[in-house]
Amino acid sequence: MTDSGPPAEPVAAPVWAAPGVTAPATRGTVFGAQGTPLAPPTGPTRDGGAPAPSPGRPRTTWTPPPKRGLLPLRPIPFGGVLGAPFRLQRRAPRTTLGPALVVSLVATALAAFLRWGLVIGPQAALDASYYEDFAIASNVLTIVGAIGWWIPLALALPATALLAGPVAVSAARSLVAERVSFRGVLWRLSGRTGRLVAWAALLLVGAVAVLALASLLPLVVAVSSTLFGTLFASLIGAAEVILVFLLGGYLAGRLGFTAHVLALEGLPLGAAMRRSWALTRGAGFRLSASQLLIWMMVGLATWVLTLPVGWALDLAVGLVFPNGAEQAQYEAYDAAKTILLTAVTAITGAFGLVVQTVTAALLYLDQRMRVEGLDLVLARYVDERQRGIDVPDPFPGGGAR
Repeated sequence: MTDSGPPAEPVAAPVWAAPGVTAPATRGTVFGAQGTPLAPPTGPTRDGGAPAPSPGRPRTTWTPPPKRGLLPLRPIPFGGVLGAPFRLQRRAPRTTLGPALVVSLVATALAAFLRWGLVIGPQAALDASYYEDFAIASNVLTIVGAIGWWIPLALALPATALLAGPVAVSAARSLVAERVSFRGVLWRLSGRTGRLVAWAALLLVGAVAVLALASLLPLVVAVSSTLFGTLFASLIGAAEVILVFLLGGYLAGRLGFTAHVLALEGLPLGAAMRRSWALTRGAGFRLSASQLLIWMMVGLATWVLTLPVGWALDLAVGLVFPNGAEQAQYEAYDAAKTILLTAVTAITGAFGLVVQTVTAALLYLDQRMRVEGLDLVLARYVDERQRGIDVPDPFPGGGAR
């Protein structure tokens, strides 16, 4: 038996191809750009056969996308300004709703006490007056009662300014997808709380002075005229209200960002007022109209939520005492009604304060985006923070630009 050598390798069957077309290679062959087969990759391989990267080539890493903030980092439309306070209350209730509830309770109780103190004096004079002094005492009581309705507004201005500090910090950090605890808010406001208190005290003094000066002329007219005193005083008061709303609204639009500058940029009080005035140049009436609309919406919502409580209490006293009650029982009912209405007003007012302060903070950030390009700074801050780069705080330093 002769040795025929090693067995011959099987020959692949020819593959048919159309005329003029190069026949494809066998299965597993990879072609290059010119139609020639490519050689298999060489060099060190990982488990599974994939080639390892070259030693001199930098290794690329995948960075996850940044978290979504409270609003997109671009100029904020008015609809976004109105909807953001409710989302921020759900995200950070301790830094927004908690301080607002304390401030609202103090301001509401103080307003109720001051209104009671203003009315009780003229009411006692009216009860003790003779017939010839009855008209004058009645006019004074009517004017003083109308003045008492403006006391909550005079106290709401400093309360809003005092609350604007922590809410501005919480809203600004939520805009870049950061959550700040109440202790963190206090840490960021360290060294700036005294300036916020000074700004709130300045607003309180200014509001009280404007209310006192505006009340002086109607009271003089009400005392001097017995027949048409209330009518003339009401006309003068209406003209004063229009003037105060126009002038005060414009000043509120130009100086309304002082508390936010104090809280986020850390400037002194005088520099913060100048910074707010410069930042709102050309936008005073637009900002004042926006804030006035928000105040009216919050006030209307508070009134709608509080009014049914008073109706329910009046209905309850009629059901409890169907045949009438004694004087002591009515006095106890009035005291209980005042306390309950004050508590309900404070709770609804807390939500209103949060809405007002958050919208004001967002208007401040939106104005900086439109004037200074803060949205680009925040976008770069978020991107570099996501990549692990140590970046400074993006909110201070706006006055230097």
